[in-house]
Amino acid sequence: MIDLELKKRVGQMIMAGFPTSAPDEQVTRLTEDFLVGNFVLFKRNFVNSNQTGKMCEGLSRIAFEKTGLAPIISTDQEGGSTCRCSEGAALIPGAMCVSAGQGDGKWLGESCARILTSLGVNTDLAPVLDVNSDPMNPIIGVRSFGDKVETVAKYGLDELCGMQKGGLLATIKHYPGHGNVNSDSHLTLPHNDAPASELYSVDFEPFRRAIASGADALMTCHVVFKSIDPDNPATLSKRIMTGLLREEMGFDGIAMTDCIEMNAIKETYGMGEGAVRAIEAGCDMLCVSHTYEAVKQAAEAVYAALESGRLTRERIDLSYERILRVKRKYGLDKPFVFDAQAAKQLVTEPERIKKTRAINRAAITRMVGPKSKIALSNPVFLSPFALSMTRDDNPDNEPDCLAREAQKRFGGEKVIFPLGEYNEEVARQVDAAQGDVYVLGVYNARFRPTQCEVYKQLKQKNKPVIVVLMGAPYDIMYFRDADEVLCAYEYTSASIDAVLDALSEDSYSGVLPVRL
Repeated sequence: MIDLELKKRVGQMIMAGFPTSAPDEQVTRLTEDFLVGNFVLFKRNFVNSNQTGKMCEGLSRIAFEKTGLAPIISTDQEGGSTCRCSEGAALIPGAMCVSAGQGDGKWLGESCARILTSLGVNTDLAPVLDVNSDPMNPIIGVRSFGDKVETVAKYGLDELCGMQKGGLLATIKHYPGHGNVNSDSHLTLPHNDAPASELYSVDFEPFRRAIASGADALMTCHVVFKSIDPDNPATLSKRIMTGLLREEMGFDGIAMTDCIEMNAIKETYGMGEGAVRAIEAGCDMLCVSHTYEAVKQAAEAVYAALESGRLTRERIDLSYERILRVKRKYGLDKPFVFDAQAAKQLVTEPERIKKTRAINRAAITRMVGPKSKIALSNPVFLSPFALSMTRDDNPDNEPDCLAREAQKRFGGEKVIFPLGEYNEEVARQVDAAQGDVYVLGVYNARFRPTQCEVYKQLKQKNKPVIVVLMGAPYDIMYFRDADEVLCAYEYTSASIDAVLDALSEDSYSGVLPVRL
């Protein structure tokens, strides 16, 4: 039988998600049934700063009353389109935008930390230290600072330093590197075939430097590194999670798994077996992002492994002590108390917003330039909606849209089309749009190539076409013959405004952080 103290220690090794914007029945069941000691938040959990602060205060109180420790409350506040909290100054530029705009990573990290901790989010699952070596990487891309070790290490460690200075538990990811694959671990199990020498000098190097600089937490990747361990993904590999991480790199902080509900683990091993293997490999905390049933499978598998002797109490104690040490360092030996006024002031502070937006503006990069400025007279603006972002000042709660905001600024016509679809109706709208210049916004066209059909149709009009890449610069491959190509690196309200300012001023200072 598993005694209460051991069950409590296993509960500290679980970080669970829930579907609502307030502590709900799932939170109650997780803490009652499995003594879950930590939570992970997604976009679904955020409404505004006041709601977030109250939610986190509730989560902290519930967990503290059950376990005697405040919970790690984490989120993926990487920046750009991966901003779970996007109100005011909380919307920060993403990694590649920061490096393209040569932003102050230390200030940005500290600002992010001050805001998140004021809301009760004490852990950021960032910065991303993946070196994006593969242009067709479907899951990292602009979430990386670039494709060079020095670029990733400089900006990544700057943000890490800033976050720690602001009292935030920063979590470097995705250890030991998710950048050199062309598949998505949410969907399948990726493999990195690079030789060990390349892995050590490229993929592993930013993590080695961050650990040497004092990183207290990391998140794994579900990727098989064939030259290191051809049989197991990093999350489940003792060679990588103990040999490389603990013994070679000297890391003694919290090693969190990426979500074990991702298909790379769930479909290959099963969540219960994956949970046990992760702990055997050396992971301290299991991230289970979505369902109660997944937590149940993971926790009960760990209990069964303890009862059978496959896992030992000493192994659980080792992770528990690491977690306890880090929680005490970051003040999680007491529950969070929300100060709504202080949080609102940080989120809405004009100077803070101005400084973050300046990075977006500095990042706008002209990749193909005209011999002379293209006048925006009688323009037509075309773009899809952004995926999830909504402007703070949008009363209709509509997703961000480059075409809509551009028409407000410059007049002319707009055409808004579905992100992943080109059909007769879209073709009809594009054909009907008549102007002297066309400005086409696209988002990651290399994975959604139907956007290229709109471009081909525009080229047939024999008028200037300006293309704005609202995602990764790798999309240039489809638009090299455009009259002008700009890159904004992300599709957010801040990047839309930055693009429109750049078009108006005909000024572009961004430095391309990848080789094309």
